[in-house]
Amino acid sequence: MKNLDTICLFFAFLLPASLVAAGEHTTAGGRSLAMGGASVAANDLWSICNNQAGTAWLKAVCVGIGFENRFLIKELMVEQLGFAVPLKAGTFGLLVNRFGNNQYNELEAGLCYARKFGNHFSVGIQLSYLRIHIADDYGNKNLVSCEIGLMYLADKHLSLGVQLLNPVPVKITTYPPEQLPSIICIGLSYRFSDEFLTTFETEKDLINPLIIRAGAEYYFVRQACARIGISTGPMSFTFGFGLEFGQLRVEMASEYHQALGFSPAGSIIYSFK
Repeated sequence: MKNLDTICLFFAFLLPASLVAAGEHTTAGGRSLAMGGASVAANDLWSICNNQAGTAWLKAVCVGIGFENRFLIKELMVEQLGFAVPLKAGTFGLLVNRFGNNQYNELEAGLCYARKFGNHFSVGIQLSYLRIHIADDYGNKNLVSCEIGLMYLADKHLSLGVQLLNPVPVKITTYPPEQLPSIICIGLSYRFSDEFLTTFETEKDLINPLIIRAGAEYYFVRQACARIGISTGPMSFTFGFGLEFGQLRVEMASEYHQALGFSPAGSIIYSFK
């Protein structure tokens, strides 16, 4: 391998974070992206990525696929596969996430487990494998990391969520020394009614400024909803909608960056009830 550490460092830290960064925090699912990425206090199938503790509240086996095409550039395509199985002993989940093209790509596979403690509190943990691939004989970089999630459902209206990403330092390069970012996300969601939900969260790592995200979801009919959101770092606006067809949910979204344009995304979830 020819200077693999240096090449990985370039892709991970010198390119803008909104384009590509090894180990960057990304959320999964069209619902999350449409609400500005504010999802640490929400619970659905994509909690296997957004806050593993949220999967503890799932009531049925779920499978889903998702995508995000950043700024309509095919080389910046994100593809996701999720699967969760709730059992009496807790919920087990699998997440596979791929980013990039044949020249540079990241493949992440994570196994998570979440469990409720009483009627209000849940904990989740995930072990993840990350492979960074660079073509032209540069080879692969293989990393193992973990994530921890906490969720508290105060009542049917208010929920709180916390997620820790890479709490144990994981080295990407030896010289200069760089590692996967250690990140904490703290958020809350408040349901004003059965039709209207709002979310808010903050994200902070050890280097970059605080990121703030907020979103809202409104069901104007029982099977359809509209969503909007906003996120800083960089500033972007999001919007989307969700449709329910029995056990099937379709979620479409797009992010708009004032300089780079639109990033369409979507996901499909099927629940085996």
